[in-house]
Amino acid sequence: MTKISIVRGGFMNPFELQNYYPLRDKYDLRAISSMHPISEDIEIPLTKTYSLTDLPNFPFKFPILNRLSVDAHYLLGLEQLLRGFDIAHVAETYYHYTIQAINAKKKGYVKKVISTVWEVIPFNNEGIWGRRRIKQQAYAGVDHFLAVTELAKKALLEEGVDEKKISVIPMGVDLKRFKPRQIFRQSRISLRETNILFVGRSVPEKGIGELTEAYRRLSQKYPNLKLTMVGDGRVSYSQIHEEYQRADIFCLPSKTTPHWQEQYGMALVEAMACGLPIVTTKTGAIGEVCGDAAIYVKPTDANDLQSKLERLIESESLRRTLAEKSRTRAKARYDCTKTAKAIDELYRKVLWE
Repeated sequence: MTKISIVRGGFMNPFELQNYYPLRDKYDLRAISSMHPISEDIEIPLTKTYSLTDLPNFPFKFPILNRLSVDAHYLLGLEQLLRGFDIAHVAETYYHYTIQAINAKKKGYVKKVISTVWEVIPFNNEGIWGRRRIKQQAYAGVDHFLAVTELAKKALLEEGVDEKKISVIPMGVDLKRFKPRQIFRQSRISLRETNILFVGRSVPEKGIGELTEAYRRLSQKYPNLKLTMVGDGRVSYSQIHEEYQRADIFCLPSKTTPHWQEQYGMALVEAMACGLPIVTTKTGAIGEVCGDAAIYVKPTDANDLQSKLERLIESESLRRTLAEKSRTRAKARYDCTKTAKAIDELYRKVLWE
């Protein structure tokens, strides 16, 4: 059976891995992470090895480690761990483990290297000495790139990657788990509690400041309004769908920084799959991911966010229309079984090249 190693270091997680689970009967799938990844609650065999990312947190941890090592995502002994695999499936062009996989291929330990790319800003992550060189090694040594959005593909093209080496495959979710609740909760907010949900990292670029300010103002008018903020591992991924099913509106008001734009927003896909009306921004790839299944607000504008949320709160028909658009879009674009089929086709193509 063809052996595939999914290498994610400290970023190993179940929300991406669900797109590979349908392939377990076709391939010998195995994962490699650091000792302390985002999550080790995954459904394929996992090997952990030491990485600089495993060091305890300290002030400016990653800026310091990256400047000392070019990139902290180095996995001890990875080349040897890849012995006998047909494909090493890594991520991005600037992670150290991507270059380690390329070196393993040069030594004959692994046949092919595929890299999933989320980055949407061309020439990003090049301010650290040596990063540009690492990325150029990846352009040449990776056999094929899986871009999760057209915007990520565009960034690769601008950096000089051959278009023939890029396929766009959006990441999906398990639609049997991420699904709408059985009953659409009707009536205006004044008559019952209505729950606005945020799922994401608790960082300023996710727009949490603007969201809490908009909520503060709205709660003065709507005393039954509730804001649920889920992030930083407070709810396990095996239960996260229940948070969406308890919500009435999903909000992710991301904003751009000089070195970051929303690369995808898996929470947006999860919210669409659960049939939630969505309020968000057109930051990074969000517009591509959500299409017409969302209301868009101006980034960093708490006033606009408040206005758009209130419009949704007041209109049951608008909530219902957006909910239907969300679920329809999720079924058409973000079914993880369809994603797995596309990845399967990519694996077979790369192995036969």
